[in-house]
Amino acid sequence: MDAAGRDTGRVEAFSDGVYAIAITLLVLDLKVPPASADLAAFLRGQWPTYAAFLTSFLVLGIMWLNHHRLFRLIRRVDHGLLLWNGALLLVTVTLPFGTSLLSEHLRHPGGHLAAEIYSGLMLACAACYNGLWLHLASRRRKERLLVAACGHPEVQAIHRAYLVGLGLYAAAFLLAFVNPLLALLVQAGLAAYFALPPKSLELPAA
Repeated sequence: MDAAGRDTGRVEAFSDGVYAIAITLLVLDLKVPPASADLAAFLRGQWPTYAAFLTSFLVLGIMWLNHHRLFRLIRRVDHGLLLWNGALLLVTVTLPFGTSLLSEHLRHPGGHLAAEIYSGLMLACAACYNGLWLHLASRRRKERLLVAACGHPEVQAIHRAYLVGLGLYAAAFLLAFVNPLLALLVQAGLAAYFALPPKSLELPAA
């Protein structure tokens, strides 16, 4: 493996570790009821926790999947990529906090604010993904960072998908001010959208 391959491998491996830790932290919100509690009633009362856990698990899992797909297109690493990837991971590790906030306050007076913060974190993740992608796919760079040219169909498809995702996450953030549950459903739907396998296209060798 050449130096460029080692660099991209190191960045991806470190990022994988961050995603794994963030996903694992989500389970800490799932509480076991005491033996004296009415088990069925307790479990029913925890539905906001389960909804927030499932949404965040799906979102983080799909984010990791798309991060992996993205690094399949990267031929070398530069300083800007490291900064954008670091910003993305910074927001990623805050999602367990946003999930805890949402599951604890969704049914209480602070539910709207909790949903707004959670949706804002999701929007920040989408913004960081777009920033990373725009840095990678910049036409102004003398030596490209991607294995494919900016005009390649797969590059263009990713560009469109990320822009659509950013717009929909922004819409979900605004929706959280009106209907927190509907905002959660939109975000879960976005996770399903980005989970769809991309059309397989032949890429040039790195």
